[in-house]
Amino acid sequence: MSREELLNLQEKRFKRTMELAFKTPLYSEKFKEAGLSLADITSVKDLGRLPFSSKQDIVKDYRAAIADHSDLAVFHTTSGTSGTPTVVGYTNNDVETQTINEARNLLTAGFKKGDIIINTTPYGMFFAGVCIHDAIRRIGAVVVPAGKLASSRQQVDMIHFYRPTGVIGIAQFILKWASLYEDMFGEDPRESSLNRGYALGEPVPEGKRKRIEDVWGIDLRVGYGLTEVGSGGECEEKHGVHWQEDLSLVEVVDPDTSEGVADGERGELVYTTISRTGTLAIRFRSRDSSFIVGGDCSCGRITRRVMPPEFRLDSLIKIKGTLTSPFAIDSAIFSYDGVRDYLVVVSEDSSGLDRVDVYIDSDVFTPRQIESLYDRFGGKIWFNPSSVKIVEKDSIPVIGRKGKKIIDLRAEADYGDELKTFLEKYGEHPQ
Repeated sequence: MSREELLNLQEKRFKRTMELAFKTPLYSEKFKEAGLSLADITSVKDLGRLPFSSKQDIVKDYRAAIADHSDLAVFHTTSGTSGTPTVVGYTNNDVETQTINEARNLLTAGFKKGDIIINTTPYGMFFAGVCIHDAIRRIGAVVVPAGKLASSRQQVDMIHFYRPTGVIGIAQFILKWASLYEDMFGEDPRESSLNRGYALGEPVPEGKRKRIEDVWGIDLRVGYGLTEVGSGGECEEKHGVHWQEDLSLVEVVDPDTSEGVADGERGELVYTTISRTGTLAIRFRSRDSSFIVGGDCSCGRITRRVMPPEFRLDSLIKIKGTLTSPFAIDSAIFSYDGVRDYLVVVSEDSSGLDRVDVYIDSDVFTPRQIESLYDRFGGKIWFNPSSVKIVEKDSIPVIGRKGKKIIDLRAEADYGDELKTFLEKYGEHPQ
């Protein structure tokens, strides 16, 4: 498809989506408040006239955003990373659309017919596990549905037993499994059957990507998406995910002024579905901070690329008076070779000041590197940790479905028995 053909298809699908949106309780009310009628919206060029929507709108009444209740097939929810999970209704049309979307992403990421792919993304209410499962089969590959396994050791055992050529999952878990693989089977992970990985669910700094590629000897691509909208995947250039623009539109706006910004300029990603008939997302403010990559891609695909967000605007955390993002901390720590895992614990000391303790799982982290990490935090993140400790291999607990790396005890004191036991052994801050 040429770019011109894509734009024509967008127009056709946008008009149909507007007809549906004006019939939903959520959007008909929003458009009425904005003084808009269906006759006012005739082209994608009118997109900027439409009011924004948000997660809060759908959470308030998830049924109010559904266009075709008669064709509903399944309800999914978001992961709830930034708060209350959002319920999204998929029609049979939407299930097929998202399967196509994920199948394209897999092909873009280098997977092919005949691959054996272990899918470790969660199955259940969260959409990714099931949709990717179907997409793997759609491209003619074999799926190992490992998303419900309870432990890392079970995941590693599946990799060894089924000898998959590819793995899909959260980057930090894929990294963790390399050391487990060596411990459990006495084999170099680089000699395993894996040759490709696809990381989802969290930002992946280049240092972490390189570490994963080195320890497994694989090519790692990154995917990014939203349950409410759709998704994209990286090609061999590894510089932004190719967004499926015939399925949903993407804009970038200044988060403060809500005005559009140019390609290459960072802002908030805003999406409009144009292929779904269940839950519609119209100028949906994602709260993801990123930008659209300008120019053509060397792979030859015509779709624009969205740089996977480094952070959500809602996920910024204030430490020692400074706003920072989990990505910045992740990037600083994984800039050192040999890091397997880490945990940052934020608390208050006896005088009520912020305390930041960093725990690192690494065999090769030296005192000089620890000193360097203090400087790197101060220079790039604008605060120094209170302590940096090297802990035993694989001792860092997994907190939450995605394995939270920054634990803020100022906001929530109880993160479970595993963290409590870990801090009793290694921690210095008050419980």
